This record gives sequence, structure tokens and C-alpha cells, in this order.
Amino acid sequence: MNAVRVRAERAANTLGYGLATGLAGAAVGAFTGGVGWALAIGGTTAVAGAQVGRARPDRATRRNARLTRATTECLDPLRNDGWRLLHARAIGQDPDRVYHLCVPPSANTVMVLMDWAWPTAAEIYLDEDGALHSGALDGDIAVEWVLEASQTVRDALERNRKTLGSIGVGQVLPVHQATVANEGHLQFHRDYVGEKREINIVHANVLLEKMRTVSGDGSRRTRRAARHFADFLNNTFP
Repeated sequence: MNAVRVRAERAANTLGYGLATGLAGAAVGAFTGGVGWALAIGGTTAVAGAQVGRARPDRATRRNARLTRATTECLDPLRNDGWRLLHARAIGQDPDRVYHLCVPPSANTVMVLMDWAWPTAAEIYLDEDGALHSGALDGDIAVEWVLEASQTVRDALERNRKTLGSIGVGQVLPVHQATVANEGHLQFHRDYVGEKREINIVHANVLLEKMRTVSGDGSRRTRRAARHFADFLNNTFP
């Protein structure tokens, strides 16, 4: 479905940019040298415009790039605390989705964060039955995707456990434009691959504070391990 949407938007961009630049070029050509110049310049500018339109990122890509930058800005102060941060990583799911992989100096876990375009001004909360509500968008899709990405990271770490050692994986969904109940932090569990996995939905205003709660005390040894984990993740998920 996303691929169809992207192709449709790319076709619209190609046509729209081509027509707009072609008409503008034709107008200039007509003013400068008559019909012949109008056709020549109009055709040339239409082709150039179509190429620009075809190369223009679709709305989902532009939106997710903005969200990635916003989350990156929230997290970057963690570097001063010894965290290793990898931003805008693809982990095999929907091509619109990119992730942040964050390793604290204690080297005891990898936090997998996924940017998700929560509906602007929506209130995200859990009802009495533990169901997730997030306005017009089905937030459980985001939960499934971040769990799937986390499992991919877990599998990669497990395959290399002999050289890497043991490390946990956590899941976080940052929120930038909506409201998160419970003072900006919802924590709940979902069954996934036969285990209960903890999900954290965290508003950007408290994201740095909440991430710091899992920093732990990083000794020289664990900081070296954190660097080793980050190097592995960097090579595995470029």
C-alpha cells in the first residue's frame, strides 16, 4: 500500500512539475522569439521539471525526516553521558520507517526507538483494558513495527552472542506533536514471539529524562563494551 502511494505521488509530482516548468518556459520562449522558441524552451524546461518532480521525496519521507531530526535533537545530549547513538537506521520493515539505536554506557541494553507520525493534537492513552488509543491512527501498528525491528536487533545480537556477550533490547516510541497521558510516559506490555515485551511511548518533552533512567553506571570496561556493541550495530544496520 505504501509503495502504491509513493508511486502515485511521484507520478503526480513528475506531471505537475513538468507542466509548471514547461508552461513557464514556453511563456519565456514566446516572449523572446515566438512560437518556435516557445516550443523549444517549453519542451526543455518541461523535461527538467519532470526530473525534479520525479526525484522529489514523497510526503511520508519528508515527514519522517523531520521527525528523525526532532528525535535526534532530543537524544544527542546523551552523548555527553557516554551513550552511543545511531540515527536514521533502516531495519527491514516499511521503507518509510527509520530507527534510532541507542546504547547506554552501562552496555546492558540497546534501546530501539522508532519515529511515528502520531496525529497532531491527539491524546495517546491506555484504557482500562490496556487498549491503546491515539486519535484517528491505529497506534498498535507502530507497536507491532517497533517490536518487529527490536526482534531483528535481538536476533542479530543473539547470533553473535559468543563475541558480543549478553545485552537486552528495549522499545520506545517518541511522540512530538500529540499528547501522551500519564505525564508524557505510557509504559505497557505486549505479547510478542512468546514473551511479554515492554513498550514505552514517551513525549519528546520527557524523552531525555526517561532515557537517562536506563543509563546505569558506566565503568571503563562497560563503556568499551558499549562502543563494541555500537560498532556492531553500525555495521549490521547501516
